[in-house]
Amino acid sequence: MKICHYLSSSSYAGVEQHVAELATIQNIKHEVTVICNKEIADNYKEFNVIEIKNFSRRSLAGIYKIFKILKASNFDIVHAHASKPTSVLKIVRYFLEFNFITTIHGVKKNVSVFNHADFVIGGSKVALKGVTKPNTVIHNWYQLSKFQKVNGRYAIAVGRLEKVKGFDLLIKSWINIKTPLLIVGSGSEKKFLQHLIDSLNLSDVITIKDWVNQEKLYELYSQATLLVISSRSEGGPRVALEALANDLPVLSTDVGHMNIILPKELLASANDLDSLQLLLESYVENIGHFNQSAICDHVREEFSLEKQSNKVMKIYDDFSRSDL
Repeated sequence: MKICHYLSSSSYAGVEQHVAELATIQNIKHEVTVICNKEIADNYKEFNVIEIKNFSRRSLAGIYKIFKILKASNFDIVHAHASKPTSVLKIVRYFLEFNFITTIHGVKKNVSVFNHADFVIGGSKVALKGVTKPNTVIHNWYQLSKFQKVNGRYAIAVGRLEKVKGFDLLIKSWINIKTPLLIVGSGSEKKFLQHLIDSLNLSDVITIKDWVNQEKLYELYSQATLLVISSRSEGGPRVALEALANDLPVLSTDVGHMNIILPKELLASANDLDSLQLLLESYVENIGHFNQSAICDHVREEFSLEKQSNKVMKIYDDFSRSDL
């Protein structure tokens, strides 16, 4: 099968890693092409990469470039990732027939553009709310770490430093907690969050570290006591699967797929400072007394890359066998 993944990001982060891992396992038995911006093309060297210059979703020249690529390549499946590639392919679809799959990464207020695809994949039921085309939930997956778990020295939180991740709530919730907190990520709210840490006199307890590569992140996981997710909304989150698959306990807000992984007592209400603070003050200092081994086993069994990619391939197979 000739598979094309199309993404329009200019930086390599969660969505781009998702595509790389999915394409890697698909490339074992199929011919995989990745269409992406030049800035991230080096991350997909093992595939057939078609580099494009970044363009706005309304650029006629950019849209025509994608049209020419798809017309010349005759892919069995074209899989768009996120809203911009989906909106571009929506226009190309007026002039060219192809099997069009799209994935919603995260939770969007407006999902109307995704309804122009043949089939929509979401990381949770919440992400698919408002989608009218055939759709299904395919959860994120994990990768196992090569680092041996050691006695933890700090709690860790990971993600883009943006409002949706709730790091401001996390910092405010930490005022009575003595365990050091390491926040790993980059984004537009870094200065605001650092100022918040300083203003609450928490600079001796909370540290922000810029985004690191996956190998370094797994090393940081291996030295942590637990992972905290404070997001206001999520499509996944993937970091919870990474942590639990590698035996790192997790506390979280009730977002994405977390309520099918963690029991209610380990979840705080999303976007609720009092609820998050109560959860963290109850469990952070004594997380070692709560055995999450059964949860970790469940994640390793149900959320493997192999299992999730098989679900994606089943969708591809159904469309590639059908008449356009």
